[in-house]
Amino acid sequence: MTDLTQRVARTVGKHFVTLSCVQYPPLDAPPKTLVFSGFMIDVQGEWFYVTAGHIIPKIFKALAAGSSFDVWRFGDQTAGDRFKGIAVPYDFNADTWLVLEDQDLGLDYAAVHVGNFYRRQLEAGGVTAIGKEAWSDHTTECDHWSLVGIPSETVDYDGVTIITARVVIAPLVPAEEPELAGNKVQNQFYAKPLDGSDAFFKDADGFSGGPVFALKRVSDKWLYGVIGVQSAWYSSTKTLAICPFSSFGFALEEVVAEARRVQGQSGSAPSTV
Repeated sequence: MTDLTQRVARTVGKHFVTLSCVQYPPLDAPPKTLVFSGFMIDVQGEWFYVTAGHIIPKIFKALAAGSSFDVWRFGDQTAGDRFKGIAVPYDFNADTWLVLEDQDLGLDYAAVHVGNFYRRQLEAGGVTAIGKEAWSDHTTECDHWSLVGIPSETVDYDGVTIITARVVIAPLVPAEEPELAGNKVQNQFYAKPLDGSDAFFKDADGFSGGPVFALKRVSDKWLYGVIGVQSAWYSSTKTLAICPFSSFGFALEEVVAEARRVQGQSGSAPSTV
């Protein structure tokens, strides 16, 4: 699988983007360095950053408890690391995120529009967004599944501006739903790490929001499509819960179309910030 993993890294790595920050808890507790997994998609020419929905409520909860956050960054190192580990500073505002999250039903999506200011910087670093032609689903025939994500234990912070972490590309195999899944099976599918890659999944912390890709070999080329957003980890059975991507992508299309319709009626120009 080494050769395949290297091929995946060269192709899907340009879509994978981390979102990182430093959390300062109250009462002089030591700061925490956080890195979230995610990826860029193109919706009718507009870029969106997609990750797991449960991340945003956790930030709200921490803020309400007295934490503050700083050093927000988009990390584009897997796109080629053209700027030697220097990430894109990001003005995080939780109110601008679209979140679809229901723990009982297994819905776990979050997305935020990436305006031209950030988009140009990410493009300069080699990042490209996944277009609709590469939106797929887990029922489509393929040869392999792969998850891209960040093991939280690999996160490091230099105390100034640079946050680093190890990116892992883990081969997956389809799995049956865990007994504890309940109603979540209506909105999720399941996978397990391929033998040999399960060492990366001590608790799967940090992988949430990572894209899952389906890979298929056609003639002498490997084709890929994004099929899911990693959501949860059942440690007892070493099973990953994954939310299908394409349905969320289509929902974002409707949001963009409606926003453009409203802007057209008001006569205002589309925002590019």
